[in-house]
Amino acid sequence: MWPLLHPVVKPAAANFAESGQGKVSVTQLWQDNVRLINALSQVNWADAEANFQFEVCETCGYPGCAPGGWVALRRAGAMALILPAFQKIAQASRGLENDYLPPRYLHNGIGWRDRSIYEETLIDLVPCPEFQQLPQLTAWEAAKLLQWEAPQQILGDIYIRPTLPSDLVIASSEGSFLEQVPIFTELFNQFLGAIDSVIVQPLQTGAQVICFYLDLAGIPQWNALVRDGDAYSLYLEPGYVLVISD
Repeated sequence: MWPLLHPVVKPAAANFAESGQGKVSVTQLWQDNVRLINALSQVNWADAEANFQFEVCETCGYPGCAPGGWVALRRAGAMALILPAFQKIAQASRGLENDYLPPRYLHNGIGWRDRSIYEETLIDLVPCPEFQQLPQLTAWEAAKLLQWEAPQQILGDIYIRPTLPSDLVIASSEGSFLEQVPIFTELFNQFLGAIDSVIVQPLQTGAQVICFYLDLAGIPQWNALVRDGDAYSLYLEPGYVLVISD
């Protein structure tokens, strides 16, 4: 995950000639040198499920014309999240899944912001939904989020049901990976099969992050679990735990 620390709006010129609008002035949302939304006024902010195309067609300005650029806004505890529109991809007709892929900037992980900053800053810049109107992050979406952020697509690509090939884990940073891989799989499958909402909590003092070493080129490391005493939870970078809400 990466924090949306200091978003700004910038004016820009667009040419929507194909829709008859010609050259128009638009407002864009940026963070540093990354453009997050290419035309604020063209986003369908009324979408009830908070799935939005943040990068609309550059030649006509109509949402849904060009493929890609889709995100979902969700809340999880006191956090607002910008993540791929997993539901749109899963519900798309066969062959149309690519139409709902996320912007390139989400390939580096999902975006997040504290509720206070979302309400005090982002809503003043962008006509996005109020925090309490955002759908809650579901356990299934949280599992897809972990799939999206896992190194080298260890849990499979975004189009399929995620699963961890146990033979690709060859060691763990603490304890026995032979015991911990089944624990991860059981927890992960609970999330995949649940419709409950999820809270993203900061890692507690004394909790231990369990790293898996993967049998892939370069032996990449993956922080997958958190152990707090005898209890295990799913870990989310950087420094968070995923908990199914009661």
